Amino acid sequence: MNDSNKWASEWYRKGNDAMQKQNWGLAVEAFSMCARLVPDNVVYRQLLRNCAKKKYGDNKKGAGMMSMMAMNSAKGKVKKAKAAQKWEEADVACEEGLMLNPWDTHLLVELGEVSLQLDRGEIARFSYMEACMSAPKDKSIHVALAELLSNRGEFTEAQKVYQRIEQLDPNDLTIRKKINDLDVKLTERKGNYGQAESTQDVMVNKGGGRKGEARYAPGEDKETDLRHKIRKEPEVKEHYIALADYLRQAKRYEDARDVMSQALQLSGNDPNIREKIEDLELLLMNQNLELAKDKANESGDADDRKQVAALANELRQRRIEVLSAREERYPANMNIKYELALLFMQLQKWPQAIPLLQRSAQDPRLKGKALVALGKSFMYDKKLSLAKGQFERAVPELDLDNAPETFMECHYLLARVAEETGDPSLAEKHYGEVLVIDYDYKDARDRLEKLQQRN
Repeated sequence: MNDSNKWASEWYRKGNDAMQKQNWGLAVEAFSMCARLVPDNVVYRQLLRNCAKKKYGDNKKGAGMMSMMAMNSAKGKVKKAKAAQKWEEADVACEEGLMLNPWDTHLLVELGEVSLQLDRGEIARFSYMEACMSAPKDKSIHVALAELLSNRGEFTEAQKVYQRIEQLDPNDLTIRKKINDLDVKLTERKGNYGQAESTQDVMVNKGGGRKGEARYAPGEDKETDLRHKIRKEPEVKEHYIALADYLRQAKRYEDARDVMSQALQLSGNDPNIREKIEDLELLLMNQNLELAKDKANESGDADDRKQVAALANELRQRRIEVLSAREERYPANMNIKYELALLFMQLQKWPQAIPLLQRSAQDPRLKGKALVALGKSFMYDKKLSLAKGQFERAVPELDLDNAPETFMECHYLLARVAEETGDPSLAEKHYGEVLVIDYDYKDARDRLEKLQQRN
């Protein structure tokens, strides 16, 4: 874990303790520090905003007239920073003002726009949603949120927002078209025209029900049964968790996240349920990324490819945030360290990846692939002698039958390092190990032939 995440975790613990004691001033201070240290983490922003609201007794106006000068100062800083395209400064200034009034619609919208410039889609999403709640009749803010959700592949949520816009302005015919377009996208996502979004959408007439009304006998439909349990015992969080798990299995990640969020509220912010929500968010982000890839492949459009890159980067950053927090919470879990290290490797952050791989290599189940990853990290970090040592340690740990790709990669990279360090005989040996298994593996054959010609 880097220093920023480490310090943020310390402040998070202080904020959580303050929240339990309802010391909202201290909680706001703590979560504000978290947001400054790790500005990409949407959870810190959510906690900060919620605690700020509690600090002002949910009065919908914040600190009031006494803060007017400070609010104007914060808004001035935002305007100046945006004009200079200093987006990080604008982000800090937005939060400075929102600590005084977490319902300020102008600053919430500004933070949404700034977050998009910084490729912080999750924070932009949260900010626009907060702005819509603060200004429920402002059509332009709702349109901005709907477009953001649609671009992120959250078609169900986007459709709900467009439906609210339609209520605000029934004469805007373009909104109905957007709702219909999202219907098409949702149908395409499901893969066939016969599958419905939920049991409520199924046109069934069992038992003489009205057209459009789903009727099921007990035990006939699991989702219906679970929702019935919730209606009967709305205070039992386990019913919500069971329904969310069912929706997750059906790959309805948006719905599952919403239901699990209800369980979180009932639980008093149970960290285990929060982790389930994080997992659902990651699944949804990955689902949206795959849809964006399909769209880009079909269209070949440069903007669509940029959207894919932005979503991929956002997903990676979110996974780093989630795994960094869990690595601290579960220090003995070597799988978390290994997965986190691989993400740091993608960003070429070798100093962060290497210690995690060294620890995860202590787990016998991970040892082989962790050592290969460790060797690659040293190799790309220009520490070839250290890389060679890790690859050599990995070789006896690798099983050709269970992990042929890792086996071949290790021998290939060991050969490459041997070439670089002036050991052609060792390079020939390991290129040979690769070619015995796959004669066309990368450029191993060409490299071996060139070495043999030199001899």
